[in-house]
Amino acid sequence: MAMVCSDTPITRTAPAVPTPGDMASRAAGHLAAKLNGFARAMADHRRRRRDAAVLAALPFDLRKDLGWPADDMRR
Repeated sequence: MAMVCSDTPITRTAPAVPTPGDMASRAAGHLAAKLNGFARAMADHRRRRRDAAVLAALPFDLRKDLGWPADDMRR
């Protein structure tokens, strides 16, 4: 039978417990990221609607040349 010995001490440390300030900071960062994403999505939606309105306002012949569908052909 063999016996193994080690002279190095084993240190065990508990994981750091987040403080309320750390948790609030992390929650605020998460909320800010969500709000930025929502604002970006709203801006993209508004830009797409504005572009569609501009294309719809073009004369029929020009829309036809671009391949834009005519409103009276959807029936």
